[in-house]
Amino acid sequence: MAVELQYDFTIDGRRWVPIPFCFPWSEFATAQEWASLLASDLLAGTGAESTAELLTEQALALQAAPTPIPGGAHERFWRTEYVGGYPIVIHLYIGETSATTAEDLLQYARLGIGEFVQTWSILEGTAFDVAVNVAVSAVITDVTREGSPDMTVGAVRSIGVRDGLVFLLDFLDEDPIRLEAVQPEVEEIFRSFRFRAAPSSAAGA
Repeated sequence: MAVELQYDFTIDGRRWVPIPFCFPWSEFATAQEWASLLASDLLAGTGAESTAELLTEQALALQAAPTPIPGGAHERFWRTEYVGGYPIVIHLYIGETSATTAEDLLQYARLGIGEFVQTWSILEGTAFDVAVNVAVSAVITDVTREGSPDMTVGAVRSIGVRDGLVFLLDFLDEDPIRLEAVQPEVEEIFRSFRFRAAPSSAAGA
């Protein structure tokens, strides 16, 4: 019988909310329904309820945004502690791999960004066969605006392999202060991953 790898992880639901990729999702038929209720819930009791429309628009923009790495993420989460400010979104990517060592995993460090691996280190004490933390940066040009200056974009990533699958948890941003602030949370979430093998089908059981 074929076996597939199932995963679970711990994330603080008071600070991070999932951003759906498509609808219907959960009890929501449309993105508008989801964004409106989310904005209402996040602003309840804050005294800023009058900004619900703006927050709804921000949630809709994040929901419609493409993922930084081509091919799409499996999950993504919005850090709502600073709701109304600069959006902080992390993405989880999963794919098949032949990587077996920390050095092998570095091939994934620059996905979607390229350029330089600034630092990397082996991440001990996880449920992965092997895992690393990496920080990468790239100088990019905004081709949508003529004459725009080049800008430096960075990413902090935790990358691990388990049973032939690579898991990459990513935060991409142009502000090094935000990158430094969010990196420990990315690592904490990555460390919480747990795995179990389960039959891919009940057929033939």
